Amino acid sequence: MTSLAINLSRHRRQICSVFVLMKTERIRDPVHDLITFDNSGLVDEFVWKLLKTPDLQRLRRIKQLGVSEFVFPSASHSRFAHSVGVFHNARRLVKLIQREIGLKRVEGIFNVERAKVALFAALLHDIGHGPFSHAFEEARKALAAERGEPSSTKAKIRKHETFTADMIEDSASEIRYILELAGVQAGEVADLIRAETPTDMYHAVVSSSFDADRLDYLVRDRYMTGTGAGAIDLEWLMDNVRVAEVDFSPPGPDSADHIYEHSFCLGYKARDAAEDFLLARYRLYTNVYFHKTTRGIEQLVSAFFRFVAREIAASQSVTGLPDDHQLVRFFLPGGETTANYRSLDDAVVWGALHAIAASGTGPAKEIATRILNRGKPICLDVQQSFPEDAERQRRLKHRLDATFKNRLGESVFRDATKLSIYGEIGADDGRAQKRLMIQMSDDNLKEITDFKDATIADSGRQRSFERYYFLNDSEYKMAENTIDSIKGRRA
Repeated sequence: MTSLAINLSRHRRQICSVFVLMKTERIRDPVHDLITFDNSGLVDEFVWKLLKTPDLQRLRRIKQLGVSEFVFPSASHSRFAHSVGVFHNARRLVKLIQREIGLKRVEGIFNVERAKVALFAALLHDIGHGPFSHAFEEARKALAAERGEPSSTKAKIRKHETFTADMIEDSASEIRYILELAGVQAGEVADLIRAETPTDMYHAVVSSSFDADRLDYLVRDRYMTGTGAGAIDLEWLMDNVRVAEVDFSPPGPDSADHIYEHSFCLGYKARDAAEDFLLARYRLYTNVYFHKTTRGIEQLVSAFFRFVAREIAASQSVTGLPDDHQLVRFFLPGGETTANYRSLDDAVVWGALHAIAASGTGPAKEIATRILNRGKPICLDVQQSFPEDAERQRRLKHRLDATFKNRLGESVFRDATKLSIYGEIGADDGRAQKRLMIQMSDDNLKEITDFKDATIADSGRQRSFERYYFLNDSEYKMAENTIDSIKGRRA
């Protein structure tokens, strides 16, 4: 028996020896205040054990907002803290489901087993995140496209949701064993995380317009960045949560395709707070997640991963790192295993940045040095260059793409994303906005965008963020000359 198997067996015996919490455990949280764990909860004793597993502890070493601390110095909170907050919110939402059933607003009886699955899914939903999550996944997409896997700029890779499900279902993992002790199948928890459209009100705890994840990160990220934008009245929203049958049908007139499932909605008194909730999400993206400096440094981090991976592909090693370094193992052919992925975190990457900046060579060394010293690239914002002038924006992008065709991804980086208030939002929260329904006094539901005096309209309009980032002053000057040239012509 291997030492790992012996240690796991010993740990399992320790788990089996104590099935109850000996005392109430507490976590002090800046957003939710005291988060307590005791034997009166549905799964508290098992969650307390899960928090001690290596997969959850790894999240302490992965920052929730990646490189946002380069812009907002206090935004250094971890995905571990976020996961605890999501579980806390999920527990509150499950109690609201119990309340709705108890008040006969929802038919049936409370499904304890389904509720347990939702609570575990809420806690574990982020364990599959890699270091610098967004930048890491973008780098891996670009590498897959370069290698023709498939030959597309939107190459498919194992995303963090897939790694999360795989880690939960791993037959040798402590997580799976603890779930079994709780009487829950790991596959049920993994399936809940994989699926996007809610299948019932318990699933809505994890995936809906008003799920436990969004209710934590919107409040936590606003607080930790110190931004004044995006206030949310969380307690009023929670007090007005209701459960009702919501139509999750795809758009279209064919009523035969209508799919009704129980999910969360909000009472009419919370209509204004619900609009504020959507606006808060939008403003956090515009002011924090899509901040031009944050996106620029993400481009550098993504480039660092690509340059390191290319060097490994060429020579099976990277100058400055030992051959058994975690990044080397991961980027070797066939190295994208769950075990190798588990070994990666922000601390590992920061160590690699220091090592390559000191002893590396080529573009990886240059990028590593820039990141360590906050040597942000120079930003050219397409929308800012020609506000409200779509034609000149189009011409600028066309000319820049042609001018720097051979430098894109090397010393010039193109970043483009879109954002809408009520719809798909992209980045770390790539899920489409689920329908947010308001329950009227007669119990009928109305989508929040359908009110005649709605602040938020379901117009489908999207705001574009298109930027070019330059490592060299000379290339940026060429881009500026292009802008001047376009301005000198008649539109």
